[in-house]
Amino acid sequence: MLEFPTPETVSFYPSFQELAIDRTIVERDLGYRKTPAPEIVRQLIDEILPEVSLRLTIQCGFCILPPDFVSLSNDGLLCGEIQISTGPIIASQLKKLKTVAVFVSTAGPLLEQWSQQLMADGDMMKGYLVDSIGSEIADRASEWLEKRVAEHVAPRRWAMTNRYSPGYCDWPVTDQQKLFSFLPPRFCGISLTPSSLMIPIKSLSGIIGLGPDVARGAFQCSICDLKDCFRRMDESEFATEQR
Repeated sequence: MLEFPTPETVSFYPSFQELAIDRTIVERDLGYRKTPAPEIVRQLIDEILPEVSLRLTIQCGFCILPPDFVSLSNDGLLCGEIQISTGPIIASQLKKLKTVAVFVSTAGPLLEQWSQQLMADGDMMKGYLVDSIGSEIADRASEWLEKRVAEHVAPRRWAMTNRYSPGYCDWPVTDQQKLFSFLPPRFCGISLTPSSLMIPIKSLSGIIGLGPDVARGAFQCSICDLKDCFRRMDESEFATEQR
């Protein structure tokens, strides 16, 4: 079976159109999942979305660690001499992995600058909507990237787990420092502050388990015990997402 002899790092620049973000998705992110958003909110979203595409520098990418570099424990991963403390919830979803893809995605700095300027000018509603759209773009870019990872490992007949990020399911945010140590400096234009905040803010990082015997598990909300997460879905929404 083919192995990865050295870490492979790949980056992409997906377009806003490829992420397929529309008003319905933004309304969902705002909490309007069972009832329609007020008309003024719908109008603002329709006004904002065309301009969003002009203020983006979407980037995403991944690095696949060598298989003999990664081993799984009950509460995380050992990558060489670096312990990744995902916690037992995520570790249980990574069973039978051969290695991991370390990934990042970002909407770039321009959208958050626009949001901050709108709020500074007193347009809090519009600024908040732009901020919410920025979060969705970073998330959708990671989702788009999953498909590129799948294409990349398909010749090895490897499968993938879900993607998992520091800050969820007891995985400390500070572990981003460890993940970024596997990536080139300022990979995809993202850097970390000493407190592990990603710059640009509208960015995501994490891992995806890889190997011939891994599998995608339950949607993350069903395994995570973080009750106040803004992305948490109820059972009916989970069923819809699975379909």
